[in-house]
Amino acid sequence: MACPVARALDVIGDRWTILILRNLLLQKTQKFQEFAETLPRLTPSVLSARLKELEKNAMVESSLYAEHPPRWEYSLTAKGRELGPVLIALKRWGEKYG
Repeated sequence: MACPVARALDVIGDRWTILILRNLLLQKTQKFQEFAETLPRLTPSVLSARLKELEKNAMVESSLYAEHPPRWEYSLTAKGRELGPVLIALKRWGEKYG
């Protein structure tokens, strides 16, 4: 079995994934377009792929807020919210050394 750190990085180890999680920790819910506005270098296809992967790993859940055209908003699950202290530690490290 792989190391727990390696398993965690398989789920959250991508730059965009971490920033998506950060946005959801700060905003509670976010629409696809809001991610695009706050992460302008993130392409829609990569954003979509990362959100799907986070949903598959039960870190994020989506809910339909408009039917025509279908539009979704995203929020963290309890599992995703547990990463809060990890992201705060990353922020502090970045402030100190970044």
